[in-house]
Amino acid sequence: MKKATKYTLAFIGGIIAISIIGLVLKLLLFPLFVAEKASETTHGVVEQTLNADNALTNYEQFKDLYNGAKQQVMNIESTEKQIQQLKVTYGEPKDWSKDIRNENSFLNKTLEGYKQQYQRTVSDYNSNASKLNRNLFKDKNLPSELPLDYSQLQ
Repeated sequence: MKKATKYTLAFIGGIIAISIIGLVLKLLLFPLFVAEKASETTHGVVEQTLNADNALTNYEQFKDLYNGAKQQVMNIESTEKQIQQLKVTYGEPKDWSKDIRNENSFLNKTLEGYKQQYQRTVSDYNSNASKLNRNLFKDKNLPSELPLDYSQLQ
């Protein structure tokens, strides 16, 4: 019986020793595993970023956002002129009819909407311009960032 107990204890001790050796090796080799996964991930990001479809999409997005901002500036300026024309045509607001006041209110709300839309477009453009993986595809003729003040957009 003593012999069987010795073998059993030796077997259990062997399993524990193998488990400890495996755990130590796993702890020692863990940094290599992490480095390999990081390298694979980085390679995937670079490959996806430089993909032709992605490059074209990003290039077009910068162009579309810039042209959209210019169009929004035109809408803002046109609406401001319409508001100014109301004042020139109908005089002081206290003398306006209900229809003219409603028209003025509509134009002012429209103007605010255009300004908010411009701000959103500028935010998207500037955010993408600050990202290294997007900025690579921005046309050199486009500004590095768009101004928050619409009157400064060129």
